[in-house]
Amino acid sequence: MKQKQRYRHKEKGAGLAARWPEAIARDEVISRAQYVGSGEHKALPIDASYEVEPAAHKRSDASRCDPAITRETAQRALRDAIAAGHVSAEFEGKFPRYVWGRVDGRPHVARLINHEAGHYKAWPISEHELPIDRDGRLAPQGNDHA
Repeated sequence: MKQKQRYRHKEKGAGLAARWPEAIARDEVISRAQYVGSGEHKALPIDASYEVEPAAHKRSDASRCDPAITRETAQRALRDAIAAGHVSAEFEGKFPRYVWGRVDGRPHVARLINHEAGHYKAWPISEHELPIDRDGRLAPQGNDHA
């Protein structure tokens, strides 16, 4: 009997947005976007800068976030990635559904979890999970957040 795959395979999306939508003010999105995190992804101990409760049971398929990354570092990485246009072409309200960036050289993806407030959660991913990036915008630079 064939064993059931543990993880769902997701096809890569169309990639990074080619350009920012003209009807949406990028500066407003940058200033309102907030990294709020998720207790499902936090390895213990959770840094005091987070305002999330650790989940009683971590999701078995959830990536573990590095406990050394503070909320402020994650927030800065999120906003810088939006400013650089590392966003999906899909928007929900004024906010991009996905944002990709790097923290300590490791790629991360953020997903919008509240389109009215601009709240995101994020988790580390591997290089092959990055979206299609024909322009090389997501290549490691020297200015990754530490």
